[in-house]
Amino acid sequence: MRCVSYTRTTSCKNTKKIPSDIIQQQNEHIQNYIQSHGWKLVAKYSDRKKDENENTAFEEMTADGINRKFDMVVVDSVDRCGKYISCAEDVLVKTFFPAGLHFAIVQSDFCSIGKSREEIDEYFRKEKIAVQVKSMREYAIREQVEGYYTVHDEKYGYILSEDRKELIVEEEAAKIVREIFQMTLAEISIKKIVAILNERGEESPMVHNARVGHKHWPHYENKWSEGALRRILECTAYDGYWQKTINGEVCTLSITPILDEGVFEQARRLIKSRTTTDNIIGGKPGPYVRKIYDEATGKPLYLRNFRSGDVAFVFNPQMSELPKKRKIYIEEAKVTEAVKNAISLEMDMAEKMKAYLQTEKMQQLLQKETQQYSEKAWMIFQEMEQVEKDRIPLYEKFRDYEIGQTEYQEKKEEIQAQLQMYENDFEGLMDRLANMKKAYSEENEWIKTFQREELPEKLESQHVKKWVDKIIVSDLRDVHVYLTMQNWKNYFPEEWMEE
Repeated sequence: MRCVSYTRTTSCKNTKKIPSDIIQQQNEHIQNYIQSHGWKLVAKYSDRKKDENENTAFEEMTADGINRKFDMVVVDSVDRCGKYISCAEDVLVKTFFPAGLHFAIVQSDFCSIGKSREEIDEYFRKEKIAVQVKSMREYAIREQVEGYYTVHDEKYGYILSEDRKELIVEEEAAKIVREIFQMTLAEISIKKIVAILNERGEESPMVHNARVGHKHWPHYENKWSEGALRRILECTAYDGYWQKTINGEVCTLSITPILDEGVFEQARRLIKSRTTTDNIIGGKPGPYVRKIYDEATGKPLYLRNFRSGDVAFVFNPQMSELPKKRKIYIEEAKVTEAVKNAISLEMDMAEKMKAYLQTEKMQQLLQKETQQYSEKAWMIFQEMEQVEKDRIPLYEKFRDYEIGQTEYQEKKEEIQAQLQMYENDFEGLMDRLANMKKAYSEENEWIKTFQREELPEKLESQHVKKWVDKIIVSDLRDVHVYLTMQNWKNYFPEEWMEE
């Protein structure tokens, strides 16, 4: 096997710092790889200039390969095989491989010998995606460091400026924000404020941002929720500052306040000081505070310890004794028994799923899911690649005076905005992939939460908080227990749970 090597100083991954001995490093890796396979190195090709456009040795190697002067080319990494990965693909895959010439990538331990064209195409597809994702992330970080904001930084009451250098007050929503804080200071409850906004038909934050903002949102129902209102009441931006992670560091950024000075802190203190009627046992909060509700009315049930010795859940927290004729309560023991049974069964299921993690069936499912994510990533990558291609003709038109500076800058910003949108899609996809891989491992939050352990005779608040999401009681008779971490459980096929 007559082997040649190709080395290169610059990388298509745009690494800012190039080691002074980068060529030597590549040669050592390649030499060790060739020796381990018993091949013979007959020639070396190397583009040593610190110029990303330098390609003399690569073109020479291509010509010699076409003339059959060697049988295989070995490179240290695919990102240092020509100016771009697409160059490496054109030569190694589309020119050499069909002609019977093979190639090997040392760092990936990938060799074309014995590989099908489909396997080789898949390898290059993944490598191109990896380079593109890295480039996109570096671009996003660079923009953040330079002080640019993205559409994801827009908040209810603020909108992105044209130059993306600041978030400016969007008065239509700002007016609602001020009103929400004024109602809070007037001691109107969050639930009542939500009802007022919905009765008036005010646009919810999601619907409003979809209409006036720059981000493409999916369709949302125009309905305010307590969660949305609480997020507004906790958003420090309205007080003139907010925090954002930039290049791994949490930074506090200034922003034009929407509220008058002192209003935000005053509202926050008021909310914190508010007391609610909790589930009571002997005057102390019980373990089921804000966890148990009546199905028909949606109202909370309260735990009472009566003088008679009975312990039960009732509608009225002020009830002093249980009625003798009409049953308007449910025994605490019955609820606790249902909760313990639900937790115990969930622990059994979690233990079974933990054993599944090591099976071939699980590995096949993981491979299938990963492939689906890979295909989605490839589709986004292709769309990005098309947008990237639009840059060259745009610049050529500007260079040849076919379009002016203003039009060129506008179209360039459009392309950058499109790329940013795809980059955000990529990041979301990669986050979902990471969660999926975590779900199919012992780091799955559901498996960790419901690891087998002995349940205490008496459930305390920390136990209920850990395992129970909510409890719904039907007709003060039937108890339905909804447990925590179910989103991590839902990654597994339903039929596995039934086996």
